[in-house]
Amino acid sequence: MKRAIIILSLAFASLITPAWADDQSDITASMKAVWDKPDNPLTVKPVIIADDFAIAGWLQGEKGGRALLKKGPHGWQTQLCAGEITSHLLQQAGVPTATAKQLLVQQSAAEKKLSKTDVAQLSSFVGVVKMNEGKGHHHGHEQHHPASTTQHH
Repeated sequence: MKRAIIILSLAFASLITPAWADDQSDITASMKAVWDKPDNPLTVKPVIIADDFAIAGWLQGEKGGRALLKKGPHGWQTQLCAGEITSHLLQQAGVPTATAKQLLVQQSAAEKKLSKTDVAQLSSFVGVVKMNEGKGHHHGHEQHHPASTTQHH
């Protein structure tokens, strides 16, 4: 019941959010709306934005990873989750080369401000999980996959 109230509250809040609300807040809210749990809260940090793409680190319990998001007509949608976001992975995901370079430079700088423990946790996600088209989520962060596989849900 509490989860339903939280989801409805977030959905309603997105309708009344002022126009000046920044993309960072929108990204954090969209990720929390999907994965945040009362008994296992989601922390989103850092959030790096370049053009219509973003990389957002996430920590949840002892797990963590990095998400690639794309801004579309319905807001920010998670495209994939991985432990490491590389230029090759960004290229495969359709991120323009200049935008990919900008994201990676900003990500490196932002993660230098995090603790070594947080950075290690962000890197702990094994493999690459692509999100369902149009749904922006997969079955849960509790699912880690072998690094040599790409999962489609």
